[in-house]
Amino acid sequence: MRILITLLLAASPLCAGEWGRAENSSAGGLLAAKAEVVTIGGAPLLDLLAARDQVSQPLEIGGVKFLATVVFDANWDTWFLLKPASGLGAGAWKETDLAAGAVYRYSGLELYIKAEKGVVRIDRGTEESKEVSINSLFDKLYADAMKVTFGGLVTYAVFRNLEPLSEEEGTVTLRLGSDGLYYYSVTRDSLVAAAPRWLLAVNGVLYGLLVQDGSLLFVSKKIDLAKPAPPAERVRAR
Repeated sequence: MRILITLLLAASPLCAGEWGRAENSSAGGLLAAKAEVVTIGGAPLLDLLAARDQVSQPLEIGGVKFLATVVFDANWDTWFLLKPASGLGAGAWKETDLAAGAVYRYSGLELYIKAEKGVVRIDRGTEESKEVSINSLFDKLYADAMKVTFGGLVTYAVFRNLEPLSEEEGTVTLRLGSDGLYYYSVTRDSLVAAAPRWLLAVNGVLYGLLVQDGSLLFVSKKIDLAKPAPPAERVRAR
């Protein structure tokens, strides 16, 4: 059987509003077709949210246990997030802004955070220092997050995202390309509450995401291979 996987690898995605209009326009014909949208799997959103800490990197500094991970904003830019292992008090900084450094205060600690060449250094004055690479946080997410494989060919790690500025909730799909690079996209819940977002086509079947009744659903739909126009992904070197 001839295998066709359609994926659009764009260097930078559309903003959320533009993406929604473009997606609805390009996929309008597909959704109007007679083929039925079929649910092939899923998970409760609360379960995915609870699993988020488990796919974060633990670290300890000043006798306090923290979790480090990455989150993404509306433009899919990467932010470094540091939070207590238990309780409130998270801090998040855009990766590119950390070149200038930042200060994080928690429970009597004053931590100086700075990133250089993809490595985040966390200093407690001159007494203690920790380092964590952003790429290792991507590795952790890909290795430990829930996985879904579409069409028996393309596997995504799936995890929740809370945008650092707007606090919009959504889902990140992260895959490892044959070129050894990571490809990811961010889907706000509000964009897939009424209709699916299609991620790729395999052998004449579209695969995508839908949020319904408090769950993230993985859905599929048979299509004409000439029609699909999948949304963009962002690439990151490992």
